[in-house]
Amino acid sequence: MSTTITVPEDLCLDTPLWHFAGRFWSRNAAQTAALMLQDRGWKVTDILCALWLASEGRRFYGISAGPVIVWRSQVTESLRHLRRMISKANPATETARACIARGELEAEKVELALAHRALTEGEQMFDTPHGSTVKTLALENLQAAAPEKAMDKETGTLLEALTRELEIFAAGEGSPC
Repeated sequence: MSTTITVPEDLCLDTPLWHFAGRFWSRNAAQTAALMLQDRGWKVTDILCALWLASEGRRFYGISAGPVIVWRSQVTESLRHLRRMISKANPATETARACIARGELEAEKVELALAHRALTEGEQMFDTPHGSTVKTLALENLQAAAPEKAMDKETGTLLEALTRELEIFAAGEGSPC
């Protein structure tokens, strides 16, 4: 029996969060740190939401909405798993792997759109702290997004890299995609 995942037909995919994600992801150090955290069990969508909200001066409480979790687990992570199963070095499967990678990117776009909708419709999920710097707020938001509250030194170093990148990005030094 197959289950259909319901996504609102009026879901806007072209969101400020998507634009932020594209610009921020183009920063090599940010991308590397986020992917290393993903390998440690973090969700890149949560990382991007935490950083986007920090760049907007808002707090993130690490709560993913139900539709985001369902889409991520059933679609995005399934495509990622399939892509990773296919060797990069095999010319016979290169096209199939590339198609899955494009599908994975589109799934991530839907996931971010679902997250954006939840964040902008659920005002209780974030507020505007007074007197916090972007870097401080980003670190607090990332700690809220953490899959586990205890973090080792390497995780701390990756969070520092992300917050440093966001600080530079927010200062206007981030280049558009």
